[in-house]
Amino acid sequence: MAGDGHRIGYEICKPVADPERPATMVFLPALGVPLSYYTHLFDVWTGDGHQVVGVEHRGQPLSPITGIRRGRFGYSDMIRRDLPAIFDLPEVRRAPRVVLVGHSMGGALALLSAAAGTVSPDAIVTVATGTSWCSAEFGTRRRVQRYLGIRVVRAVTGVLGYWPGHRLGFAGRQPSTVMRDWAYEASHGRFRLHRDPFDYETALSRLSTPRLMLGIDGDDLINPRAVALLAKRAADAARLQVRVSGDVNHFSWARRAPADVARPIGQWLAQLT
Repeated sequence: MAGDGHRIGYEICKPVADPERPATMVFLPALGVPLSYYTHLFDVWTGDGHQVVGVEHRGQPLSPITGIRRGRFGYSDMIRRDLPAIFDLPEVRRAPRVVLVGHSMGGALALLSAAAGTVSPDAIVTVATGTSWCSAEFGTRRRVQRYLGIRVVRAVTGVLGYWPGHRLGFAGRQPSTVMRDWAYEASHGRFRLHRDPFDYETALSRLSTPRLMLGIDGDDLINPRAVALLAKRAADAARLQVRVSGDVNHFSWARRAPADVARPIGQWLAQLT
């Protein structure tokens, strides 16, 4: 149960092996992506001996919100209410080692939560997470496209009071505050969360938790420059560009090549120990 009474959906997957130093992977999905999309990734991790605690974002199937059009939750609610409740679960609280992993927006929430001190993981890993800032794009045409896309999100959300991403093919149905938080970072290249006075950028620059940011070859939304720019803001986080087998994009790696992404994460965690 979150601090505001919202019932958080989550899934716990037990390991099928018994490693010497098991890690509990607390996983945060991308914006608008249900937890069930990552089943193959969780199978890889549990096969490697890790416990997985997958967190369903508000508004998704395991964590429903009545009246999403009237919903006013944003990044701050997930950072300050939802994640602390997950970290208070016995499976997480008693784990010998907790790694907070996030895909896309989930990775941003992982970094911001640790920077704000609302949770204290032993390590952070982000996958296909970077700034959505227009200037991170390569070439004028891509920058203009990103700029116009941000303007569309802001305009439609302002008119309707929510974002109908389930109809427009991006991010699913979201409340206005979530999209306001996303659009601010995309427009300015820094985080400022609605109704939250905390200075996240300064906190990010002082983050000391071990952190790895993975870029994915074939990612059509977050390129290596976008990852690098956010990594620099996150106190020069370690970065790695991952080559995966087959043709993947920002989302499909989780189903088509989860082992290719899980492998370097495991290698990095082994180096930490």
